[in-house]
Amino acid sequence: MSNKIQLKVEELNGMTPTQIVENQVVESKFVAMYNAIWGVDKGSSIYEKEKFNFLKLLQENPDLSNCTRISLYGCFLDMAVNGLSLDPTGKPHCYLIPRSVKSGHKDSKGKDIHEKRATVNITGYGELTMRMRAGQIKYADNPVVVYQGDIFKAELQGGKKVITYAASVPRKTNKIIGAFIRIVRLDGSEDYQWLLEGDIDRLKHYSEKNNSYFDVNTRQRVLGDANKLYTSNAGGIDPGFLENKMIKHAFDAYPKVRTGNYTIMETMEDPRNEIDYGIEYGEAEDITGHAPAGFGDENITPSTPQPETVINTTEEDDDAGF
Repeated sequence: MSNKIQLKVEELNGMTPTQIVENQVVESKFVAMYNAIWGVDKGSSIYEKEKFNFLKLLQENPDLSNCTRISLYGCFLDMAVNGLSLDPTGKPHCYLIPRSVKSGHKDSKGKDIHEKRATVNITGYGELTMRMRAGQIKYADNPVVVYQGDIFKAELQGGKKVITYAASVPRKTNKIIGAFIRIVRLDGSEDYQWLLEGDIDRLKHYSEKNNSYFDVNTRQRVLGDANKLYTSNAGGIDPGFLENKMIKHAFDAYPKVRTGNYTIMETMEDPRNEIDYGIEYGEAEDITGHAPAGFGDENITPSTPQPETVINTTEEDDDAGF
C-alpha cells in the first residue's frame, strides 16, 4: 500500500502563500521527507521552526508573495531536503529570493511570458554545514580578511599549499586586498584557498552582469549595479560579505552535495535532484519545467533538470542579502 502524500496543482494554486505552509498535507509531506532523509524523528519540531521562519520572511519581503505557489511550496520543502534553516540570526544558512524567469509559454504575439519564482539560495555558512555533514571535510577555520600592509604569501611547497600571514597591528589602512581560508580534510591534511583583488573584481563584474537589463531605447543589454556590499566599505568590499564569498568559492573543486530542486548553490553546476514533492500534475501542466520523480518513502535519483532562464533579479542570485 502506497503512503505517498500528494497535493493537486490546482489546490496549491488556490492557496495564499501563508496557507501553503500551514496546510496539513504540506505539514505531513515536510515531516515525512525530513524524517526519511535524515533518519531522525524530529520532522515535526523542524516543521514548526521553519514555518515560523518562512512566514516571517513573507512579511518582510512582499515580493515573495507574488511568486508562483509551486516555487514557494518547493522552497519550503527544500528546508527538509537540505537540512538547513531560514533563521536569519547569527550566520544564516540560506535565504529566499524572488526571480523573474521565463515561464516556458508565449503570449498571443509570440513573446515570452515571465513569472516570479522563489528560490532558496545557500550562503557560504550553509554550504560549509552541508559539506561537513556530508563528510567531505572535518572543519574549516573562519576566513581571514587580508588588508593592505599585512604580510601575506601563498605558495606551493612539495605540492602542498602553504600560507604565510601576519596582520599589521595597528592596522595602517582599511583597504582589503584579499582573503583566505584553511580547510581541514577528514584525514587531517590541510587545504588553503584564497581570493585576491582580481578575483574580487571578477565577482563584482559577475554581479553586474547578473543584474543586467535590456534597454528598449538602445536595444542593447546594459550592465546593472553590482551588489552594494562590493563597495560599502569606503569604496571597497564589505569584510563580512567577503568572508561569505571566501567560504563559497573555497569549494569550487569539491564534489557536489545534494540539494533540493528549488535550491541554488553557487559552486554547483547542476545542484538539483529529481525529488517527489507530492504534486499531482495534469496533462501538459509542468510548472517547474520538469515533473518530479520518486522520493519520500522511495528513492532519490540524480538527473539533469531543465534550466531556468533568469531575466532579472532584485539582487544577483548568489549575492542577495549576503
